[in-house]
Parts: sequence; structure tokens; C-alpha cells
Amino acid sequence: MGHILGRGDLAIKAVMRTVRGVLYLLMSGHDITEMYPDPVTRPLLPKRARGFLAVDTYKCNLCGACKKICPSRSIELDLNNLALNIDYTRCMYCGYCSVICPESALSFSKEFEGATNNKDIFQHSFSIINTKDIKKEQE
Repeated sequence: MGHILGRGDLAIKAVMRTVRGVLYLLMSGHDITEMYPDPVTRPLLPKRARGFLAVDTYKCNLCGACKKICPSRSIELDLNNLALNIDYTRCMYCGYCSVICPESALSFSKEFEGATNNKDIFQHSFSIINTKDIKKEQE
């Protein structure tokens, strides 16, 4: 039968593995830390990656389906100014709004980098261009 390792033995093995890995990196000349963001290349994102919400202002008719289904209440309709307002600080990127939209006006962009000191840039208003099909929200 094989030897059963105790907790102390496992901890020692884990520490030794870490020390060997660090020594290898130091002696091999490999970069230990990778710079981010890489100024030359952008990362390849998977097809299903979800960045910021994008609104096709030609398709949207302000029906309000996205607002009703949004669990974080990050979508507001401005019927006076014919605009769809999205608060990206509240958005959970769940995708419910893009699925429920009858006009397929909402989709996720591949833009995901939003590091900033100014949270006001995450309050975005999309002016709706398709005004002939505007439906008043039923409350």
C-alpha cells in the first residue's frame, strides 16, 4: 500500500513546488510579470464574451421590454427625449435585455476595458433615431 501524506507533508510539497517554479522563472530569463494592457495587441476574446451593451438606435423603438426584465434596473427609458439610458455600473451583463428585445436592438460589444477614475462615463444615453415606431411604455 502507498504512503498516505499528512497535511504537513502536503504543505511542504506545495511550498517546494512554488519555490522550484520561482527559481525556474528567475534562472530562465522569462518575464515574471506580463504588462497589461499590451499596447500592441488586443486580447482574443471568445465568441460569447460580453463587453459593454451596444444599442442599435435605428432598431430600438423604446418598447420597454429590456427595462422590465433587467434584474439590476440599469436600463431607463426617457420618452421625453427619446433616449435609452444605461447605467453600466449597475449592469450585471446577464444578457436578458438582448434576448428579450423584439427588435434585436441590444447586443454586447467586444469593448470591455473601462478602468477609470470617473464613474460618470458609465452613464450612457442612446438617442433613438427610429422615431416612427416608438411605442409608449405600458406601466
